[in-house]
Amino acid sequence: MMLITYTHIAAGILSLVAAPLALLVVKGGKAHRTAGKVFFWAMTWIFLSALFLSIYKSIPFLLMIAVFSYYSVVVGYRSIYQKQLSSGIRVKWFDWLALVVSGLFNLGFVIWGAYHTVNGTLGAFTYLSVGFGFGGLLIVKGQLLSFVKPQDDKYRWLYSHIGNMTGGFIASVTAFSTQVMTFMPGVIQWIWPSIIGVPLLFFWISSYRRRLAGSVRLSDLVELKR
Repeated sequence: MMLITYTHIAAGILSLVAAPLALLVVKGGKAHRTAGKVFFWAMTWIFLSALFLSIYKSIPFLLMIAVFSYYSVVVGYRSIYQKQLSSGIRVKWFDWLALVVSGLFNLGFVIWGAYHTVNGTLGAFTYLSVGFGFGGLLIVKGQLLSFVKPQDDKYRWLYSHIGNMTGGFIASVTAFSTQVMTFMPGVIQWIWPSIIGVPLLFFWISSYRRRLAGSVRLSDLVELKR
């Protein structure tokens, strides 16, 4: 148990270092890809260890943040390999499996939160459950639409990569905040990363959209892998 806990913490610290590195270096370059892979595999262990710890210690919110953050990272990571979905490339079975599992989990979080809201138990944390569950379902919906209908934007994979990888990082910061930044009020520990991170993320993606819609080429913004 102690080994799982310590490696969970170590992977969390690693993810908090790797993600900013990936954001700071040239996008698509070797350093960016390396930092991104480190972040992905760190989040993979965080997810697996969180599943065990949340069940063993009966911490439903740890399970909630683990599922939400990891599926976001999976979608962001896999979007790099799904550039040609509109050209008839078939979706892999494990992408479908991840979508279904995440959808069921997030629907469960919404129902669980709504139940406790109606019964007046767990306080404000019930709204967090509904909020994270609903946010997770939006990610699932977006991924499902990309699977079943042609993409109308050839750069959608890029926006998905940016949005979901960064979203996973925001969730990782949220988990760190709830465990370490205990000097903050309980609910604030959960929501401040999203309050700061989400508007910045939307601004970042919007700037990419505007530039790519103009005269800027993708190769001007991203170092394309040769």
